[in-house]
Amino acid sequence: MDLQATYDYLMRIRKTEYAIKRKQLRCEELRSCLLPGAIRYDLDKVQTSPRDKIPEIMAKVDELEHQIEVLMQEKAMLIIEIGEAIEQLPDDNEKTVLTEFYIGRVSMEKVAALINYSPRRAYYFRKQGVIHLGEVLS
Repeated sequence: MDLQATYDYLMRIRKTEYAIKRKQLRCEELRSCLLPGAIRYDLDKVQTSPRDKIPEIMAKVDELEHQIEVLMQEKAMLIIEIGEAIEQLPDDNEKTVLTEFYIGRVSMEKVAALINYSPRRAYYFRKQGVIHLGEVLS
C-alpha cells in the first residue's frame, strides 16, 4: 500500500466521524423545527387547509437517526480494524503516535508530550509508522 493510500486508510475514522457530526447537526436543526415556536399558524390562509409538514420532518429525523446509528457502528468497526493493524507494528512509539493521533484524535503536540519527545520527533514517528503500516497492510 502506498503512502497516500495508508494515510487515507487511517483517516477513514475521522471521515466517518465528520459524516456523523453533519447528520447530527441536520437532525438537531430538524428537531428544532418541531418545537411549538417553529410552527406559525398566523401565516396560513383561511381559504385553504394548511398542509401539515410535521410527519415529513419527523420521518426525516427518524431516517437521520438511523443513518447516524449505522455510521456509529461503522466507526466502531473501523476503530477495531485500524487498531489491530497498528498493533502489528514493531515500534512502540509508532504504535502510540498512530493510535493517539488517528484513533484518539489527540493533537501532535500532546502526543509528543505523551511519549516525551519533541513534536518534530513525534511527526517523524507518525510518518515512519504510516510507512511501516503500509508495508504491513500490503
